[in-house]
Amino acid sequence: MNKVRQRIALAAAVAALGGGLAVAPATAAPSHALDDVASWTRSCGTTYGAQVYKRYAFTVKGTDGSCAGDAWVRVNAGGNWSSWVHNSSRARIDAPSGVDIRSSQHKGCADCKVYTLTP
Repeated sequence: MNKVRQRIALAAAVAALGGGLAVAPATAAPSHALDDVASWTRSCGTTYGAQVYKRYAFTVKGTDGSCAGDAWVRVNAGGNWSSWVHNSSRARIDAPSGVDIRSSQHKGCADCKVYTLTP
């Protein structure tokens, strides 16, 4: 699956998960509208989605499956990693004023696999 199709699929998945992401299809969107995205399903059946922009990053936990783990996110802005932020359904971090996010990391529980994204 090419990157444009992956982005469209994730945007639809995040919206279906209750992430409230409303975007036009990637082919009609400005080049900066969708940056790096990821989605994954843990072995307990819960789907997670993640997205990073230069100004913020978030992870969304789906309502499917039986995972107890939260949505987790942290960002590297200005060369430093933030602390992890987590929430039972959606975790978001905004970039500090005047500094763009260089990369973000996302996971579905404290000890889960980490997914790194770059805007």
